[in-house]
Amino acid sequence: MANRRSSMPNITFEGKNININAGDNLLQALIQAKTNPTYSCLAGQCHSCLLQAPSGIIPPQAQQGLSPQQCERNLLLACQCHPEHDLELQRPQARTKTDAMISGLRQLSPEVTELTLSPRTVFPYRPGQHTTIWRGPYLKRCYSLASVPEQETDLVFHIQHHPEGQFSTWIHQQAREGDLLQLGTAIGNCHYHPQYASRPLVLIGFGSGLGPLYGILRDAIEHQHRGNMALFHMAEEEQPHYLQSELNHLSEQYKLAYSRLVEGSNPTEAVNQHLKQCPVSPVIAYLCGPAAQVKACQRLLLNSGLVAEHIFTECFTDTQIQKDGQNI
Repeated sequence: MANRRSSMPNITFEGKNININAGDNLLQALIQAKTNPTYSCLAGQCHSCLLQAPSGIIPPQAQQGLSPQQCERNLLLACQCHPEHDLELQRPQARTKTDAMISGLRQLSPEVTELTLSPRTVFPYRPGQHTTIWRGPYLKRCYSLASVPEQETDLVFHIQHHPEGQFSTWIHQQAREGDLLQLGTAIGNCHYHPQYASRPLVLIGFGSGLGPLYGILRDAIEHQHRGNMALFHMAEEEQPHYLQSELNHLSEQYKLAYSRLVEGSNPTEAVNQHLKQCPVSPVIAYLCGPAAQVKACQRLLLNSGLVAEHIFTECFTDTQIQKDGQNI
């Protein structure tokens, strides 16, 4: 047993020694060690669990899906990391925030406001990625991008109101054009991937998860996607139709099937019916919305035969809507 312990890699996180049980990944070890790591999808898609390794050897699988710039900064995905060598870890060093001004506020439904921001400097991103928006030094909230950089100069977010959410309440009740905010770096792997241009796309959104999917859909069209596309929006029955006219317009112009489903119904039935009409080709799926609904839908799609690597998710976690001024 002594030889086994001596061969285990020495893992430290911000000066604290971390023990990793056999079979566990780094994120699981950090959770057990009560280091309060940030995470969401647990599948390497959302990039919420990014960490930085100032020293040590990073396993290659822990950097799959990261950009060359992120790899150069020694960033890694904790949920995909099974260390075999010593690693010194820390939370990623904060990049300079980007100043942005509110240039538009538009009510899309009683519960969803379209927030448009004009960044003061170039803000690189892909539709569907997420970024942290700061109002002052303490109030912050993570939101996904619904705009397309090739089509819009400003950034667009769909903000769903949560009665106990300080940030969303401020957006819905007090924010005004001209107000100043700050943005973090856009991250996440839930965006259009041009290498899948000939594959069928299935996009499933829950509530305001329709926002990033609307951006991904238009990005696919911008890249001249050749495969069939289908978008399914799960919404409460009494809610007004959200972006219905815009999506109906796209469905008339492009190879897009658009369906609005009542929340609580089984989306896989509609998806499977659509897939029967698609050519035999691996399907690429995008799921966006509250974490519990996204993960349940992801399991349904996996049981239907979709491949995990072809399912991209953007989960809105409970910590994003909890009663905490720093996370709302």
